[in-house]
Amino acid sequence: MWKIAFKASLVTIAIILVTQVVSFSIRHSAGQSFTAFVFAMNSILPVMTAFPAAFLIFWQNEKLSRALAELSEAHIKLKARATHDHMTGLLNREAFFEKSKQARRKCDSGALLVIDADNFKSINDTFGHLVGDEALKLISKALRAAIRENDLVGRVGGEEFCVFLPTTNQDEAAAIAERIRVEVERLAFYPVEGRPHRLTVSIGAVASAGQPTSQLMRLADRCLYEAKEQGRNRVVFARSAIPAV
Repeated sequence: MWKIAFKASLVTIAIILVTQVVSFSIRHSAGQSFTAFVFAMNSILPVMTAFPAAFLIFWQNEKLSRALAELSEAHIKLKARATHDHMTGLLNREAFFEKSKQARRKCDSGALLVIDADNFKSINDTFGHLVGDEALKLISKALRAAIRENDLVGRVGGEEFCVFLPTTNQDEAAAIAERIRVEVERLAFYPVEGRPHRLTVSIGAVASAGQPTSQLMRLADRCLYEAKEQGRNRVVFARSAIPAV
């Protein structure tokens, strides 16, 4: 509030100075004396009128600025809620596949990883869903830490995640998938104080050569199933990329 009063005071002082100069010039040209009464009136009237008006204008402008900032922040939050999973902060299913589709239009190569938390049902059954949510948040952070800046990551199901790696060949994708697996395995997860619980993920991966996303998902899901069958906590990559039809 004091900032508004200070700015209003500066405006009032400026108006007083201008009023005094103009009044003096007019009276001097007319041959009239510039009396103390005239000086006082030229000072008092701006204080009585200009200061309240300036204060009100600055105050309303401050309120408008705050309202616009709050509106902008609310718009950003609303937009984020429409495209991001509220719990993990990752892209939601619809946004992930839409952004993946956009990314694939810009590059000729890439890879899709389908990631599933191992034995997640037992975490929920043993420790409760709130603890399970914390596990998913930790896994989400590990995914972010393991991928590159331009890679896309989303939560597409309960404990299932997807990562799209644009402009990435099979060897690079395999290295990133393994980095994700290791990052999750290293997580410090304590559902009960003093008792660590091991978190792991299984990953199915496929390199893209331009085929439809649905085809990539089917192949990656098949690889994920193989990873589960082979004992979990591993990466299974499609033996070869399917050429575009």
